[in-house]
Order: sequence, then structure tokens, then C-alpha cells
Amino acid sequence: MTEVLLSAALNGTEPNLLSSSGWSAGNVTTKCSLTKTGFQFYYLPTVYILVFITGFLGNSVAIWMFVFHMRPWSGISVYMFNLALADFLYVLTLPALIFYYFNKTDWIFGDIMCKLQRFIFHVNLYGSILFLTCISVHRYTGVVHPLKSLGRLKKKNAVYISSLVWVLVVAAISPILFYSGTGIRKNKTITCYDTTADDYLRSYFIYSMCTTVLMFCIPFIVILGCYGLIVKALIYKDLDNSPLRRKSIYLVIIVLTVFAVSYLPFHVMKTLNLRARVDFQTPDMCAFNDKVYATYQVTR
Repeated sequence: MTEVLLSAALNGTEPNLLSSSGWSAGNVTTKCSLTKTGFQFYYLPTVYILVFITGFLGNSVAIWMFVFHMRPWSGISVYMFNLALADFLYVLTLPALIFYYFNKTDWIFGDIMCKLQRFIFHVNLYGSILFLTCISVHRYTGVVHPLKSLGRLKKKNAVYISSLVWVLVVAAISPILFYSGTGIRKNKTITCYDTTADDYLRSYFIYSMCTTVLMFCIPFIVILGCYGLIVKALIYKDLDNSPLRRKSIYLVIIVLTVFAVSYLPFHVMKTLNLRARVDFQTPDMCAFNDKVYATYQVTR
């Protein structure tokens, strides 16, 4: 499936468009120029339409259930509600992005909307990761240290922690409001940078690496550790219900697999794509850069 998508991304040409991730390649530069095709103009908006429909319906129902039907809330409920809220806010930005790609990546909504689009995407991304980390720590504490956790897993504490998560994420992602924005191509169409312009590329690469380490790698390690210790506790505990224990272990494995599949490829390909833009700009690397960028788009 991935090979088909990459092939679709790399066949054909579209003149006077941006190079990988939104920078201009004129006649006097030696930088690689990305070939943009129907892959970006049809595959991406089609995927975003599906994400919008399922995400809008699913998160609307979840938020409605949390607000009007789920009583009383537990600590887990607080984290799950915030997770659904972060996803819902991102889903609301998708119609503009869908139109952008159907419109041959000509952005018509202005610089502020472009910045908000990229900002909300990253807030959702890292907010979701941190709330999933909170859920993992909460479950680890309840399963592995049930007595010590008494009084610590209350809803009030979860509300405080969730508020702190929002503050940390907004603060950490706020540089996106500076780095992102619109730019004018040679053919007078307008791009909305999904990373940044060439002038700020090296500093953005450093910033991106910091956010990847602090807001993905470390939480991922914490999640792996929490669920690993949960599995260990379930294996060594003297439980009468072996089927329930096996079911719990399988559920942990599924959660870890889904998390890795959802977030790991994106961060790997985003880092590789940025590295390619910064350092891999010799003519013999252009075909490789095209494939990296196409794969990066698929992982989004």
C-alpha cells in the first residue's frame, strides 16, 4: 500500500511549485525541488475528509456522553474528556485544510488562519500524547500500587494535572505561531508552510528535535515503562481469573501497538524530512528527498 502511495506521489510534474515542505526552488539555486502531483491534491484531502467525518462524529458523541451522561467522573474520565476535546478542536480545522489541498495547495484564508491551523495540529498531537501518558501513569499507579494510590487518583488531582498539561503544551507549541505562516510562490499562489520557510529552517529543526524528545520520546518511554510494569504485575499476581488476566495483558499490548503505529512513524519521517531539507540538497539526493517527503505526508 505504501509503495503505491509513494509511486503516486512521485509520478508526473507540477511546475513552479514549492520544494519539499514549502520552500521555493528558483533557477539559480541547487536545492532539490519536490514534484507535486495528484497524491497531494487528491489522496490527502480524501483522507482528511474521512478523518473529519469520523473524528467529528466520534468526538462529538464522546464529549456529549462525558458532559451529559457520565456521572460521577473519575480521574480517568477527566483525562479521556481532555483527550476527546483536543481531537475535536483539531477536527474543526480540517475543512480549511481539505479545501487547501483540493485547491492545488493555494491558501486563501490568510496568514493568521495558517498559523492557527499548524498550531492547533501540534497542540492536538502533543496534547493527545501527554494525556495518554497521564492515563498510563494513572493505570500503573492503580494496578501496581493500589494501596499507595489511595487518595491520589481523585478527580480533583486529575483536573489539576490536565490544566497543567494544557499550559505546558500551549507554551511548548507557541513557537509554531512564529515559524509557520504563508509564503508566495513564483506562480503567485500562496502556500501555508507545514514546517517553516527556508530562512528559519535550521532553528526550526533544533526546535523540532527538542519537542520530539521532550514531548514524544520521553512520554513514549514512560508509557512503555508503565504498561510493562502493569503486565509484570498482572503476570505475578495470584489472580483466580486467568482469562481476565490474559485479556488485560492483550489489551496492554494493543494499546502500546496502536500508540507506536499512530505516533512513531510521523516523528521519524518528520525528523528525516527536515534533515533532508537542511543537509541533503545535492543533486544525487533529490530523488531520495522526494520519497522522504511523500512518506512523511503519508504518516501525517
